[in-house]
Amino acid sequence: MRISSNYLYDSFLQYDKLRQNEITRYTEEISSGKKILNPSDDFVSVAKALKAKETTKEIDSYLDNITTLQNRQAAAETALNDVMDAGTEARVELVRLLSYGVVDQEDAEIIDDYLQGLKDYIIDRANTKVGDTYLFGGTASDTPPFDENGVYQGNNSEQMVPVSKGYEVNATYDGSNYLATNEDGKIKIVDVIDTIHNQIEAGDLRGITDDLLAELDEGLSQISQYRSKIGSQAKTTEDFRLQHETTKVYQNDLISNLEDTDVVEAITQLEQSKMAYEASMAVYTQNKDLNLLKYFAS
Repeated sequence: MRISSNYLYDSFLQYDKLRQNEITRYTEEISSGKKILNPSDDFVSVAKALKAKETTKEIDSYLDNITTLQNRQAAAETALNDVMDAGTEARVELVRLLSYGVVDQEDAEIIDDYLQGLKDYIIDRANTKVGDTYLFGGTASDTPPFDENGVYQGNNSEQMVPVSKGYEVNATYDGSNYLATNEDGKIKIVDVIDTIHNQIEAGDLRGITDDLLAELDEGLSQISQYRSKIGSQAKTTEDFRLQHETTKVYQNDLISNLEDTDVVEAITQLEQSKMAYEASMAVYTQNKDLNLLKYFAS
């Protein structure tokens, strides 16, 4: 059966176009680093990659929240530690004042000056803020939660921030609980210090009773409980951070496997396509003028 020159030429053109497309594709894969150049290349892989990217975006939002929360948790925990340390020092001085006959009025006034410094320090730490956000004012986080007398000015709502699907953590705190205020909204430790101050000013040290010690201890105990709550949330937040980072690595690897080209393999395929193309050109050039008449002429 005689194969026509037109058929050979058409076959060569088809083969030439195929190799040209291969060379172009592998070149683009190598230059872009992507093996999916168009959605039509692999609909399934494109869909999987999009899903993985959505998951990664969601994880990034959680990680951003966690970074903000961890800064606030650290600041809040430090503030409560400082308040407890100051409260503990106030307790030592209160015990001294309860030792009637040992501390006279002059000593009491010296202690009072010291306690007033502790009071100011406690209120300052109760008004801790990170950036422009006051931590212990509930959702009223743009103004100081405690006034100069240690009375709560915030609200009882708390801003919650998601750290994972279905799980939220405090971003601000209800200061009436975390700083242990009394029924008048005043920090119990500060209330004790003010009561001591009033008794010393009145020159009546016997008005300083064990009831004040009980109130101070109650305040310290409550602050300790809520400090532990922050510590527990901080641990949970860190656990979620580690979990999210592990998941993000997995998702990024999945995206890379779906989208990124294997450069070594692409280079190998490119060189093979080039060699095949050059070989086909050489064969066509050698045989394009052969026909039956030339065969009989020989």
